[in-house]
Amino acid sequence: MRYIDISQFVESLPEDVLTSLADKEQAVDAGADQGKQTIISDGNTTWTQTKVFLEATSSRKCWYTESKNPGCTNDVEHFRPKGRIEKSDGGLLHWYWFLAFDPENYRLSCQFSNRLNINLESGLTGGKGSKFPLLAGPGYATTKVEISLEKPVLLDPCNKDDCELLEFQPDGRPVIAADSRENPESCDRVEKSKLLLNLDFPTFNEDREALYNQIKQLVERGDRYGMDNPAFQDIEADLKGLMEADMPYSRAAECYIRCFRDREWVESLLF
Repeated sequence: MRYIDISQFVESLPEDVLTSLADKEQAVDAGADQGKQTIISDGNTTWTQTKVFLEATSSRKCWYTESKNPGCTNDVEHFRPKGRIEKSDGGLLHWYWFLAFDPENYRLSCQFSNRLNINLESGLTGGKGSKFPLLAGPGYATTKVEISLEKPVLLDPCNKDDCELLEFQPDGRPVIAADSRENPESCDRVEKSKLLLNLDFPTFNEDREALYNQIKQLVERGDRYGMDNPAFQDIEADLKGLMEADMPYSRAAECYIRCFRDREWVESLLF
């Protein structure tokens, strides 16, 4: 998960899109509950106008997994759900109707993170759907002003501190970062986010494991060639390229390259 500055996305939206969102937001604010539901249910054509700008912000990568699949469409995902969050008995727990047309609440998500899917390895159903659990605290926000008081369980790619909570194993699995392993709250957030965002879905783990093996081979080749070999600079460039923000799984690439920082030449790539 790489940090995304949500303000850059919002600032990239053209005036006509912002006006369209603002008009819908005003209509929702003025409506009764049934009217709010109707406007939000029919709102897809309004917020999908923002998708091309969400994609431009991350080079079409999912903001949660950093995966990039040209064969799949991305979703305009509401971080705080636009639909009703239900209790275990089916009753209404909360509803962020007031954020349905707020672009600061949008994230670009692949279907595996946004929609419910069964992880065949674990047998568990993952994916966000309309789930949005909170840590202990003041509870759900009922206005935009109260959002800053919430303590979401889910890791948010638009929060720098959240992005720092993840590291990756050579087999591709996401894990809690080493410097946060003694923090029970952080551990709980990572474990629940792995399921609710499908961060460790088998296909993502396979891709990241392949990335680790690619990096390992490049480092070993660099060791064999030595810094005087003309091909050495190409190896350095390849490793640096894997960490570029527009590359799939670039944060995992950083993590994997750090595994080989006992080499002085690898250390220099990081710092």
